[in-house]
Amino acid sequence: LLLPLLGPAACAQGGGGTAATPAASSRAFQDTDWTLVDLDGSPFETAEGRRAPTLTLAGAGPRATGFAGCNRLTGSYESTGDSLRFGAVATTRMHCEGAMELEQRYLAALEATRRYRVSESGLELLDAEGAVLAKFRAS
Repeated sequence: LLLPLLGPAACAQGGGGTAATPAASSRAFQDTDWTLVDLDGSPFETAEGRRAPTLTLAGAGPRATGFAGCNRLTGSYESTGDSLRFGAVATTRMHCEGAMELEQRYLAALEATRRYRVSESGLELLDAEGAVLAKFRAS
């Protein structure tokens, strides 16, 4: 089931870290398993018995895969230089009590992503204005 990502993402100003060059960032962000550590400007804590959302951006395809908090996700993305935009994302259709709000916020952050930055602390997804939507660490 293909689901377009819906809803505006809440944004938080932030950043920091040292940005890598676009060519180095491109190699660094692809084919790495990323685990969510910050969403909407707040540190992400995994609830007991739950897994953190993840993201892997495979250079071949290019395909995005991962875990959204309840459901697996897969979709396409486009990236040139430091720009990054996700296409339609398909998810499984399970319902997980207590995890659906997180999943919707996570999918909304992917939808709002327009750029990325790789720094010493990990991967950051940014909106069109440069606000940090989500931060990840390499898994």
